[in-house]
Amino acid sequence: MKRWPIVRRVVAALVGGALLWLPSLARSEPYIAVREGMRCSSCHTNVTGGGKRTDLVSTHAKDLLHYPDFLGPFSRPLEYFTGEINPYLALGGDLRTSATLIFQSLGASGRVRNDQVFRGRLEQTRLETTQATLYGELKLIPDRVTFYLDQRFQPTVDNREAFALLKGFLPWNGFFKVGRMFLPYGLQLQDDEAFIRGGRSRGSSSAASGFSFNLQEPGALVGFEPGNWSLLFAVTDGSGGDRDVRTVGTVYAVYDDVPLLRTLLIGGSASRVAPPSGETLLFGFFAGTNLGPVTILGEADFRSDKGRTTLGRRVGQFLAYGEANYLLFGWLNVKAAIDYADSDGRLTRQVGGVTVLDTANDAEHRVSFGLEPFLNRFVQPRLFYRINNGIRSDPTHNQNVLLLEAHVFF
Repeated sequence: MKRWPIVRRVVAALVGGALLWLPSLARSEPYIAVREGMRCSSCHTNVTGGGKRTDLVSTHAKDLLHYPDFLGPFSRPLEYFTGEINPYLALGGDLRTSATLIFQSLGASGRVRNDQVFRGRLEQTRLETTQATLYGELKLIPDRVTFYLDQRFQPTVDNREAFALLKGFLPWNGFFKVGRMFLPYGLQLQDDEAFIRGGRSRGSSSAASGFSFNLQEPGALVGFEPGNWSLLFAVTDGSGGDRDVRTVGTVYAVYDDVPLLRTLLIGGSASRVAPPSGETLLFGFFAGTNLGPVTILGEADFRSDKGRTTLGRRVGQFLAYGEANYLLFGWLNVKAAIDYADSDGRLTRQVGGVTVLDTANDAEHRVSFGLEPFLNRFVQPRLFYRINNGIRSDPTHNQNVLLLEAHVFF
């Protein structure tokens, strides 16, 4: 029994040392909410999820993030920054630096294979800063009127969110947001390349929901949180220059006292937008729970498009995602995830800057395995390996990827 502390120290040293230069695969954080039995507004100033963390995270970081105790002052600093500048102003931020190793293999006569598990030829190595974001929270009237800002500096410089959040005047713990914001659809994974999010954009476009942390629009959102339930409804600008708007609605509940399961998340989302000469309808369901020490999440979406790119006919897409998380040693999160996407019609791809129909598409899937421990309240390394098999006409959709990321946040 006395050997276990030594084993844990060795594992921690290997993970900490080898992972501090690790990339942006499965960044998903919803598993923490399911594991701990909390909703988005418990841990994020942005009540619909993402961005700056709340005081709860600073105060109870050890209980929520489950980082180890045996790294000395690195894990248990006597003093640390909470983000609070004064009672009215607070800051937050995320920095992700990554290394990506892409493995590609071709079949006979250079033909792309979309049925492979192992690919051994290193095609490309990328070292990049995938995210540098600063969050600002100005409490004009604490717990009543808040101005919130999400400014990105890498990989592009742009404003992602800028809104006013109003509380305390609606029933059922209601709130109102107005400004530029992310849209509250589904599980809102941090991994924007998941098919239930933005999907793969290199070369051919994969089937995807279209919702990601790269989609933000001006508009308004109203929400209510009676008891265990959260109800969100947003109206935003949609496609610029048209006469229509985008509508998005999400309803979900989190129960933290379910027998055997401990925590249960159930919910659904729906959206409609009508760009010029077209219409996109989307609805889906998501859920999460704990089976003993394992936390699982899943989402299934159904998308329907009609417009110019579908030649005037309605084309459906099916998107699915599932993941399982196991907290090894009480601090090392081990994750396995699978994505699946299929389109009834032909997807599009770019050829010489022109969008054309892709006639050689197949269903796509991605399988991911990885480690994502928190080392303290500010540092999270990640190591993932992903297998991609998809569109036969596009090599970028048929690759194996080793992803390494160092995530520093406050």
